Amino acid sequence: MHAASRSMIDSPWFWAYLFTTTALIGLALIGPKFAARQSQIEREFQGRQRAAQNIQGQEPSGDLSTAEKTLISLRPLCFGLAAVTTVAWIVFYRTRMLTQVPLTPP
Repeated sequence: MHAASRSMIDSPWFWAYLFTTTALIGLALIGPKFAARQSQIEREFQGRQRAAQNIQGQEPSGDLSTAEKTLISLRPLCFGLAAVTTVAWIVFYRTRMLTQVPLTPP
């Protein structure tokens, strides 16, 4: 089988690009819900910390988490997926362009 006659779905780089793009879209859709839930979990933890500080006679320090400002976010995952998506697309595009046979006029 010639490389030019191979379908683009035979490339593992196509699938890496497709799946990481889908993951980025999923992260964009679930991000607000995750942020709200994560901030709630962090506020519960911070409340327990503040209660322990009050028992020890210390003044509670630090601000409580909000949906916009959490200790744990999806940002590193988004950056990682964006990097893999970019690399997969570049490699897929280059391998497709290099393996295609130029068309000659009849």
